[in-house]
Amino acid sequence: MSVHHVIIIGAGIVGASIAHRLSRAGVIVTVIDAFEGPGLGVSAASFGWITCAAGDPDIPERVYRLRLEAIDTYAALDEEFGGRICAPSNGALVWGGNEAETLDWAQRHEARGSVMRLVPRAKLAAMEPLIADPPILAAYFPREKAVDVRDACTLLLRSACNAGAQVIFEQKVFGLEVRGGRIHGVRLADRIIEADQVVVAAGAQSPEILGEVMPEHGISMSPAALTSLSADGCRLGHIVDGGGLEIRSRKNGELIVASSVEEGPEDRAKSDLAQDVLSKVRRLFPAIVNPRATGVEIGQRPFLAKERPLVSAARDVEGLFLAAGHPGVILAPEIARRIADMVIR
Repeated sequence: MSVHHVIIIGAGIVGASIAHRLSRAGVIVTVIDAFEGPGLGVSAASFGWITCAAGDPDIPERVYRLRLEAIDTYAALDEEFGGRICAPSNGALVWGGNEAETLDWAQRHEARGSVMRLVPRAKLAAMEPLIADPPILAAYFPREKAVDVRDACTLLLRSACNAGAQVIFEQKVFGLEVRGGRIHGVRLADRIIEADQVVVAAGAQSPEILGEVMPEHGISMSPAALTSLSADGCRLGHIVDGGGLEIRSRKNGELIVASSVEEGPEDRAKSDLAQDVLSKVRRLFPAIVNPRATGVEIGQRPFLAKERPLVSAARDVEGLFLAAGHPGVILAPEIARRIADMVIR
C-alpha cells in the first residue's frame, strides 16, 4: 500500500464511514470539519431510514441492488458496534392513499427483491397500536432499519480515532494545495496540512471547496427537513410512512419526522413546518400524549447529476476525489468501499 496519509473533508455520515474504513485498513487519516462536532451538516437533518420501500420501485436495477445491500451492510455494522449503530425498530410500515395504491407499490418493491408482507387493518392495529385509524391495508418491510445519524457519525469517527485517525473540528478548508498536477494537501486559516490524497465529502460545501480545481463536480442541492418531537412516554415500534407522515422513534425516545421543504426564509419555514408536523401527528396518533416540537433542522442534500458516479477522481488533479450522493446515509458504506478501492494500492 503506497498511500500513507489521506485527508477527508467532512465529518458527516459519508466522511465518517470513509474514515472508519480507511483507518481500519491501516491508512493514516485526518478528518477536517467546519462544525464543532460530527454529523452537524446535512447529516443532522437526515431521517436515517435504510430503505428501499420509501423509494421509487422503478429505479435502475444496480441502484436498487445497492439499497438492498445497504440493509445488510448496516446490519453487519450494527453487530460490529454491539448494537449501537441502528435505532430500535421492528421494520417499516408503509401505505399509500388507498388500498390499490398500497398493493401496487408493495408488489412492485417485492418484485425487485424487497422482503415484504401485506398487513390488513386489524393486524396493523396490533402491530402499531398508536395509529388511531389504520388503513385497510399496509405493507410491512421487516428487514428495513433506521440509524440515528449523528450518533452513528460519532461512533464511526471514534472507531477511526481508535485506529489512529485524527479529527479536527471547527476548521474551515479555504483551499486545496495543488502542485504539478497533483494534490498535496489543504489550506486552513492558519496552516497547510499536507497529504498524499484528499477526499472531499463535505456535502453542500463540497462545490465551494473544489472551486475551479474540479468544476465538473455535478452536484446540485435540494432542501429537506427533520422535525424532532418530544412526547410523554410514547414510542413507535416501527418506522411509519403513511397518512402524510414519515415518522419514527429515536433511541432516546424522541420522535422524528422527515419532510420536504420549500426554499425560503429559514426561521419562518421552520416554524410553519413544526406546526404542520404537530397537526399531522395529533391527527394520526391522538394517543401520543403532549407532543411538542423541540427542533427543526433544514439541510441541503447533495444530488449528483444523472449517471455521475458516487466517487469520482478529479480529471486534472491526481489524488483528489469527490465522495457524494443521495441518499447519503443509505449509500455511505458503499461510497466508503469505493473510496477504499481507489486510494488503497
